[in-house]
Amino acid sequence: MTAGCRRQPYLSGLAGRCPKCGEGALFEGFLKVTRRCEACGFDLAKADSGDGPAVFIIMIAGFIVAFGALI
Repeated sequence: MTAGCRRQPYLSGLAGRCPKCGEGALFEGFLKVTRRCEACGFDLAKADSGDGPAVFIIMIAGFIVAFGALI
């Protein structure tokens, strides 16, 4: 990364990369955020989302199943 270049954290997050360096993986599983970036060592443990992502996936899957059952 060059000195004048700054990573866009939202674009890095959408790509599943570290918001600080844009290189390391953001997730270690489907919904679990990794504890530390393997490229720069950035601590991601403080970004614990709790049950939010699981509830979001359940709501989407429930909508699809309920819509399919109605049809």
